[in-house]
Amino acid sequence: MIMAERILFFFSALGVFNAFLLSIYYLFVKQKRQISDYLLGGLLLCLVIRVAVSCFHFFGTVPNDLIKLGLVANLFLGPLVFLLLKAMIGPQKQIIDSALWHFGIWFFGLAFMWFVFDFPTWDWKVRFVIHFFLTFYFIAVAFIWRKEIKQFFTKKNLPSSVRQSIIIYLSLLLTCLGFAVSLFTSYILGPLFFSIVFYAVIAYFLLDHRTEKKKTLQKKIDEGEFNKLNQKLTQLMEIERLYKNPDLNLELLASKLSIGRHLLSQLLNENLQKNFHQYINDYRIREACQILKENKHFSIEAIGYEVGFHSRSSFFAAFKKQLGITPSKYREKG
Repeated sequence: MIMAERILFFFSALGVFNAFLLSIYYLFVKQKRQISDYLLGGLLLCLVIRVAVSCFHFFGTVPNDLIKLGLVANLFLGPLVFLLLKAMIGPQKQIIDSALWHFGIWFFGLAFMWFVFDFPTWDWKVRFVIHFFLTFYFIAVAFIWRKEIKQFFTKKNLPSSVRQSIIIYLSLLLTCLGFAVSLFTSYILGPLFFSIVFYAVIAYFLLDHRTEKKKTLQKKIDEGEFNKLNQKLTQLMEIERLYKNPDLNLELLASKLSIGRHLLSQLLNENLQKNFHQYINDYRIREACQILKENKHFSIEAIGYEVGFHSRSSFFAAFKKQLGITPSKYREKG
């Protein structure tokens, strides 16, 4: 391997290594992981496998089974980015059923192709099928989220979760195009392009986070804007009862209001004098108290899940923190 190729290999491998660490973080390390975190971790892991297989070309011939593995990872990029955008922009609970359908069919199909077809067939027919469906997913994403993508390019205000999901989609599209071009130029282009795009996306996320936070800190919410946002927020809580969603977080609630997460945080902390968890738990505890009084046959654990808590322990902790007694004592007193 000549010096220029060594430098290119090092830069490409560095991108793969950092992307692998990031995928592990989202899949296993991050606190309070949600479906979108698992999907993002899986997407990064598939990208890592795909790019790592290409990196082996630096050393000469690549084993057939390793090429198969890279193609399999390539196949799952489409469903993962489709479901990830769906999870980042909309309610996460609906993603589970979709994921089971998308991945269940592929797993059975891949298991059959892996053991039945030999490599030459993989190298031509199966490769064509995989890239056909990958292209199909890219087109489906572009069609379904065409409004958000158009707003992104026209620089209209968008929630950060929407901006980030579109950036992830566009970066994956660019990476795949880089690999497609490498088929007609040099295999080095694919891994190299991935590393460039990966670091560019990380830089964009950091800059976007900083810019949004700075704008929010500089801007004070006037009375008219506060009344409008508070009215919409109250409607989401009291009419749509969004607090009953156990996956509700600051990012999702901000997207429902079509504002940035920092602006929502400012609204809650400065105008309502509550942080996000206090605000949501107020609604949950209020409904829990009503159920405890009116439905003596409901178990306390079931009530906790009904009003939106993830577990019995989190329900007890929030209830006691707010009212000073446990749900059991409250029911006895009522």
